[in-house]
Amino acid sequence: MPYDASSPPPPSTQSQPFFTAPLIVIVMTVLLVALYAAYAFAPSGEQQAALYDFALAPERFWAPAGSPNVYPDALSGLMTLLSTALLHGDWMHVIVNSLMLFAFGRPVARTFGKGPTAWGLWMIVFSGSIIAGSVLYLAIATVDSPWVVGASGGTSGLVAAAGLLDSYGMKGKLWSRKFLAFTATFAAFNIVLIFLTFAAPYALGMGIAWEAHVGGYIAGAVLMSALPVKGYRVVQS
Repeated sequence: MPYDASSPPPPSTQSQPFFTAPLIVIVMTVLLVALYAAYAFAPSGEQQAALYDFALAPERFWAPAGSPNVYPDALSGLMTLLSTALLHGDWMHVIVNSLMLFAFGRPVARTFGKGPTAWGLWMIVFSGSIIAGSVLYLAIATVDSPWVVGASGGTSGLVAAAGLLDSYGMKGKLWSRKFLAFTATFAAFNIVLIFLTFAAPYALGMGIAWEAHVGGYIAGAVLMSALPVKGYRVVQS
């Protein structure tokens, strides 16, 4: 089957089964669910301790020196920018994030190729997006803002990274019409979620940290545009 000459040619003629997920995606998907299962079945005291130490807590992050809520050291506070992704609010929360990670993380991982270097590039996108989402949330939050848990910043970054890819797994431009339309759809979806949390606060079971979504999405797009990709392996006939 001929391909459009204006598109980059596929790098190989080897086939890639559609439902084959790269190992890094499988591992991280299982990890999110397993960690929440361990949290959900832990005694309430251990749950509270996990939240206190690993959730993104503006109350603790911005606590003045000498406050009983302040972190014991700077590293403990900075760690929560990433560790917040390992906790979730309920089963629905972790299932949605896990499905998003699997759906959008797979094409991103495939385009980086195979092996430890490719896994490292994928983790840069995922963890970098988590951190960026956490930073934006803290930048806007006050000491009274809710604590945040969940991998939504990372999955939003994977959404953006996947949105940059064409059918050959090659990157488009951040300012392309295709990616701008994709971004507008992502923004509209999040606006609907925010509206639902205000109109029916119990419908979703929890609030939506839109700042983490926005920060993660921007970081995912920027990181993906900067990192090297190999494209997908497809069959021509």
